[in-house]
Amino acid sequence: MKKAWPIFFGIVVILVFSLYPIRYANSFCCLGVIVGGLQGALLVGRGEGIRLETTYAMRFGASIGLAAAVVMLGLNLLIGFWWNGDLIFDPVPQFLYTFFLRLIEGIIGIAGDAPQLTVNGGPGLWGRFLFQLPSNILFGGIGGAIASSLYKQQTTLFK
Repeated sequence: MKKAWPIFFGIVVILVFSLYPIRYANSFCCLGVIVGGLQGALLVGRGEGIRLETTYAMRFGASIGLAAAVVMLGLNLLIGFWWNGDLIFDPVPQFLYTFFLRLIEGIIGIAGDAPQLTVNGGPGLWGRFLFQLPSNILFGGIGGAIASSLYKQQTTLFK
């Protein structure tokens, strides 16, 4: 149960950074996902009173990112039933989706006929989820690694 609260708070931080006006902060290397992974890993380190190993903190931050992507998908599916399919929680601004999708379409277009990957200028709900899975895992892990470097025990130079 000690690890459930840090995961919960990490997901809440990512969800807050996924709301409309705040989501533009994620243009800077998915800042909200990094902060969510960092928050969760720091809470685990402090709660268990352990020295955070980098690999452990990275895995913990990555699990927070994965869980946040799944929670966002579920919330967007539930909310989409009531509000005509509008996405409320989306950590990535629309222009980044468009940039990456146009880049992928251009690369596929060089190799052959490019399929149309966009729906109304951006990917649909499932396309966004498939984009969020690897990016949330990667940047959540980076947040955990930052937390491990911040939480290392201080050593004194002179005794």
